[in-house]
Amino acid sequence: MGAVCSSPEVRAALIRDTNITKQLRKDELDEAGNQKLLLLGAGECGKSTILKQMQILHKNGFSHNDLMDKRGIIYSHLITAMAALIKFADQRGKLLSSNDRQQEAKKIFAVLENRKDTEPITPDVYEALKNLWADDIIRESYKMRNFINVPDSTEYFFKELDRISHTDYCPNTQDILHIRVPTTGVVQVSFPIKGCVFRVFDVGGQRSERRKWIHLFDDVNAIIFISAINEYDQVLAEDNSTIRLLESMQLFAQICNCKWFQTSSMILFLNKKDLFLEKIQKTSIKILFENYKGQNTYADSVRYIRKKFLKLNNTPQTKKIYMHETCATDTNQVQLVIDSVIDIVIGKNLRGTGME
Repeated sequence: MGAVCSSPEVRAALIRDTNITKQLRKDELDEAGNQKLLLLGAGECGKSTILKQMQILHKNGFSHNDLMDKRGIIYSHLITAMAALIKFADQRGKLLSSNDRQQEAKKIFAVLENRKDTEPITPDVYEALKNLWADDIIRESYKMRNFINVPDSTEYFFKELDRISHTDYCPNTQDILHIRVPTTGVVQVSFPIKGCVFRVFDVGGQRSERRKWIHLFDDVNAIIFISAINEYDQVLAEDNSTIRLLESMQLFAQICNCKWFQTSSMILFLNKKDLFLEKIQKTSIKILFENYKGQNTYADSVRYIRKKFLKLNNTPQTKKIYMHETCATDTNQVQLVIDSVIDIVIGKNLRGTGME
């Protein structure tokens, strides 16, 4: 038997087995060092902005080519948003303030019809956008934007119109953070921090995208669910009737109580707090939550919304929800929140391995 065991074939097989075992152990250790985070939320909640913030904070931001590639999206944003505001004014029977403004409105629609909305803004289109944005009827339409599908960042880009219209315009980081492009499929960012590799996945938030992914991420360490709390009086673009915040709460309930994610840490970002603060000064959350008895203040209103989300957790005894109020475009604030999230995930992983 000794002769058989010492044969070259057996020795080679033992070496192969040993090498395979070593590789498997290495893979297990590598995987143990990986932390998978899943970004979830309904459409337009700010998921992609959070992912971009992670790239800024932990991946050295964006290259010059990355920035230049986004110019067309920003040009198109200005054109399509203005067209939507003009259409909305027309639907309300509101005429623009002068014949000049009406002619400028035609220029905007001509850009769209000729499919030139992603091209650099010409001087005449710049003048049209600038004058229309200053028009009282357009400003009135923008104040009523909860009735139309105009991105929250529209005002930001119009304030930057002079810079954006310049011939040598290159988007800056804030421009990139304010861009709104619906996520389709899965987008991933990986970065090393505190001895771990964090792999963060952003998946499409629109209804048509959601059913594609839910069963694919049953091994994630944590879920960051993002809800835009300013959307308590806005409807979904998909059906033009469902209130966005209600849709977000329903999706959160599904994710929080889903069997695939019972062992995943649940982190909730109550996002767009800056827009929420602005809106509640004019419109109470009572428009959605009829039983709300609190004051029309940020503190009372957000406290009530926090409680509404917490009640959606069917197993509060075993599953804790970590909440943060966020403004996804504020890099300094997001950095503090992301650092907290990383500590939560690493801490749970250490407890799970008995190393804490």
